[in-house]
Amino acid sequence: MRKLFINEKTDEVRIAVMENNKLVGLYQSKGSDDEIIGNIYAARVKKVLPGMQAAFVDVGMEHNGYLHRNDVVTYQLSEEAEQKPSISHYVQEGQQLLVQIVKEGTAQKGPKLTTNIEYPGETLVYMPYGNYVAISKKIEDSNERKRLSELANELKEGSEGILFRTASVYKTNDELISEYNRLKNKFLALPEKKTKKPYCVQQARSFVEKIMMELAVKEGDTLLTDQIDRFKYLKNEFPHCTIQYHEKKEPIFSTYKIEQEIDKLTKQIVWLQNGAYIIIEQTEAMTIIDINTGKFSGKLSMRDTVLKTNQLAAVEIAKQIRLRNLSGIILIDFIDMKHKADQQAVLHTITTEMKKDHVQHKVIGFTELNILQLTRKKVRQTHLHHMTTPCKICNGTGRIISPESVAFKLERELWSYQYMEDEAIWIEATKDVSELVQGERLEHQAHLEETLKCTLYFTEVSHPVPTYHIKYVGSNDTIMKRINS
Repeated sequence: MRKLFINEKTDEVRIAVMENNKLVGLYQSKGSDDEIIGNIYAARVKKVLPGMQAAFVDVGMEHNGYLHRNDVVTYQLSEEAEQKPSISHYVQEGQQLLVQIVKEGTAQKGPKLTTNIEYPGETLVYMPYGNYVAISKKIEDSNERKRLSELANELKEGSEGILFRTASVYKTNDELISEYNRLKNKFLALPEKKTKKPYCVQQARSFVEKIMMELAVKEGDTLLTDQIDRFKYLKNEFPHCTIQYHEKKEPIFSTYKIEQEIDKLTKQIVWLQNGAYIIIEQTEAMTIIDINTGKFSGKLSMRDTVLKTNQLAAVEIAKQIRLRNLSGIILIDFIDMKHKADQQAVLHTITTEMKKDHVQHKVIGFTELNILQLTRKKVRQTHLHHMTTPCKICNGTGRIISPESVAFKLERELWSYQYMEDEAIWIEATKDVSELVQGERLEHQAHLEETLKCTLYFTEVSHPVPTYHIKYVGSNDTIMKRINS
């Protein structure tokens, strides 16, 4: 049984997925401005680099976006251009392009772009320049594949492309045609304004809507939200699911003990049920995972102990990859196995568990040094990157919780005081946390005070890391006397 928890009380939107009361998925976005994947821009080419077969494109952000030759629509090229497939035959400096963001950027580089625009729907993906038809590999029914292929060929016009998702199985032709027309009309509604300054011509779906689509919400799922407007939306959008509104003062993630599971995701060590543990080390270039037997000694032979530990670790590692949103090159140093049969058993286990991951990935296999290697497509930032910032105290060798995360945590805690009888709350916090919660010209603080029906008092505390402490809850007079004493 799957439960989805949607936390939107603060600007940071979070969605947690639980199966059998265990956290199996976590998605976070720091406000609506943070979610840019899928946005379409009228952009301007700034520099073309034939040696890299790429171009840097201005989309109006701090860093220019990166557009590779392979991500440029090529169906319009002449035969001469096809014989010389250089990026310079595709785009020129100063040219205006319609591009879509497919991957977030980082602090050092801009987002990854494509000119092959996609409009994802619940049952299909419409690509105005895709020029191909594809059907999800998970659809194995040959009759269904034939029906979808025939329908696509009837719908497809010119250079269009259509990709049928797994959810299209057994949907009627009328339902599929309706979604195709809806997505196509969104593309046709794009403005054609010519301008030197890049701008966003169409925003993608909201963060919650995107995740709901990625998770393929189905009948039998239970959806819980802490916002009444979202509750109404979910009731209308997913009538066959159980929809619940969280009305308690205690934050939704705290009520269902999700918060404590999230805190574990910033730790390097993950303990297994048998006393063994894994260590997850994230670097700029790759992620390295090591397995140790720890307290587990086994009841049979050494070979049995190693195999059981490695298989248990493989299950947990696949889960941690999803939860932490690890991507790129991932190397796993399992405890040495001398028998090929044992290696194959572990390989089978992790391959099976990784099939639960809807993000594109590839389990490559063991190297000569008995290191298992796999790759996973980067879609969003890792949980560690999202939740932490480089530590100034240790010159970047370690990480601490970011001021934003601490401010969000404080705001969630303040919500638990809503409708209390006391009239004021005194908060001690570091300057960076206080400023984030108070907002510019104290506008956010004023909004909180109006909503919580109490006055908030902030005093600054000196601390090497972002932190806060609710010092006192009571009357205005008492707090003012204590602050001034």
